[in-house]
Amino acid sequence: MLTRSNIVCCVLSILLMGYLVVALITSGSMSATATAPTGSPVRIFIEGEDTASFVTHREVAMLIQDYFAATRIVPADVPSYDIEETLNGVDNIESARCTRRSNDRLWVEVVPMRPVARIFDNTGSYYINRDGKRLTASLRYRSDVPFITGRLEGRHSAARLMPLLDYIEHSESRRQLITAITLEEDGDVILIPAFRGHVINFGAPDVDIENKFDRLTTMYRDIMPAKGWDYYDTLTVKFRGQVVASRRKPRLRDPLLIPDPDGDASDNEDISTMTADTD
Repeated sequence: MLTRSNIVCCVLSILLMGYLVVALITSGSMSATATAPTGSPVRIFIEGEDTASFVTHREVAMLIQDYFAATRIVPADVPSYDIEETLNGVDNIESARCTRRSNDRLWVEVVPMRPVARIFDNTGSYYINRDGKRLTASLRYRSDVPFITGRLEGRHSAARLMPLLDYIEHSESRRQLITAITLEEDGDVILIPAFRGHVINFGAPDVDIENKFDRLTTMYRDIMPAKGWDYYDTLTVKFRGQVVASRRKPRLRDPLLIPDPDGDASDNEDISTMTADTD
């Protein structure tokens, strides 16, 4: 049998949940630096939120609302680490931090997903962050990051590619040069440059990165303008102190003739003088 006190408690609980929902949705419509109305039990902050953000205030508010609805815990009793764990489990959130202030409000600070590459493999297409966290690609999310083909697993993990991705990211010229990356089964990385006609066998993605790019720069500056940008089909910088350039096989007009205009039967050229020390 319901007593008067039980009815009052139920009504108060319903009113509190309704107030929380309104406060969360209201905070979701505000900018990244705005706060919820005075007295709201939850405040949400999104770092660097803009139209291209991978998560919005409204989405975070709804996630927290769903948590309260599922657990039936009022904000004053919620452990802050439970909110953090819930939000950090969402793939379009890079990280979340929840703290309880002296006025008993929950402060939720969220960093949206920060992709470093977009992967294409036999499972589909997805973005990854520095920790290898995945976010399935969709029309809603768009980030200008390098494309990578190949499977990132086992010894070919995403972490192994991070030094190379960082080195490319920290230079405007390198970002414009490299349009895609292919991870071979043997662990070698193939870089696809913006210049059509050839690819770059970079070898291991986490070894001797700066020296390899120095040799590649020398090749582009001193050799390619004279030879032609489609003279070679592969530039290999995986071997220390040299560039091995594989010549493109010429198209044959007469299948009975095999032209060798340079008088050299070899298709590879070892540019051994091209080192990182070359000015």
